[in-house]
Amino acid sequence: MKTSFSSTISVQTSLRTAMAKAQNELMKANEEVTTGVHADMGVSLGSQTARNLDLTRDVMRIESQLTTNSVAVTRLDSSEAALNNMSTSVDKVRGALASLTSSASTLDDARRTLTSALDSFTDAANSSVAGEYLFAGTNTDVKPLTSFTEAGSPFKAAYDAELNQFLSANGIPSKSAMTAAQVDSFLTDLEAKFSGTTTLTDPPHAGQAGQDFWTTFVSNANDTNMTTRISANEVVDTSTNANGSGFRSFVFAAVVSNEFLTTDIPEASRQAAVKVASGAIGRAETGITAARSNLGISSERVKNANESLESQKKIFELHLNDLQGVDAYEASTRVTSLKALLEASYTLTSRIQQLSLVNFL
Repeated sequence: MKTSFSSTISVQTSLRTAMAKAQNELMKANEEVTTGVHADMGVSLGSQTARNLDLTRDVMRIESQLTTNSVAVTRLDSSEAALNNMSTSVDKVRGALASLTSSASTLDDARRTLTSALDSFTDAANSSVAGEYLFAGTNTDVKPLTSFTEAGSPFKAAYDAELNQFLSANGIPSKSAMTAAQVDSFLTDLEAKFSGTTTLTDPPHAGQAGQDFWTTFVSNANDTNMTTRISANEVVDTSTNANGSGFRSFVFAAVVSNEFLTTDIPEASRQAAVKVASGAIGRAETGITAARSNLGISSERVKNANESLESQKKIFELHLNDLQGVDAYEASTRVTSLKALLEASYTLTSRIQQLSLVNFL
């Protein structure tokens, strides 16, 4: 009788190899059950991997564009809200001018309304979102409008220089001595300077002849509006700037009304100022309404672009799901099978390790 040599080492080595492979497969299967996509795209898709990468990049591009568009929507919504507040200020000034009488109390009430409306308009024009001023054009880090009513305002000083120059040039002792015709002449010239059709002169503005009154003393805004690319071939304005005609006309109307609606000004001269201011406030309303309409069009274009992008994203995601997706039932079944295989391997390994001749002696 002959006995042969026997050893458990080869059996244990085979089991360890099988267990390591099963653990690796179980890890991948668990990942597929959790994510719903192949654990190893390269192995699973083969030649389709390049198409998978292209579709993934397309989805990421669209998501990035949608994020950019959400910033544009925030700017547009904030700008439209600010312009709505400006329209309210326009209405207040128009109402104050329409309800004027010659009584001192009425004039004082009107001036308080005008001052409040001017300050509210200035505050709205200086609105900001995320640290960027909405109506500064591309100068988003600079406050657009200078206050007329603040102490030491360079805007107020420039206005006073214009008035004093007119009085001096025409031999008029004071503002209260101006006739209706003189008030009309002064305000017509001043409005031309506010609107930019006439430039500064020297005197009264030393060294500034030929410059624009508005952009020199009132506005720090740039004429170029902020724009946003909302799709591959669409760019829209996401705000307007404080150099627009509506801004200029409103501030002019509010300032001259505030300055000339006083009891020391003769009735005829006051009426001349009210007539000029009323015309300007009408132009201001037209300008502000036009700005609101333009931004409304931009908002609609962004909305349409987002709908198109969302549709494209859904299509790409459907194709990606077809490529990447796994059968959830099959993956779960595979996990269960691999767990059972590992349990059996653990049990068998434990029993093999307990084998010993000592137990049979």
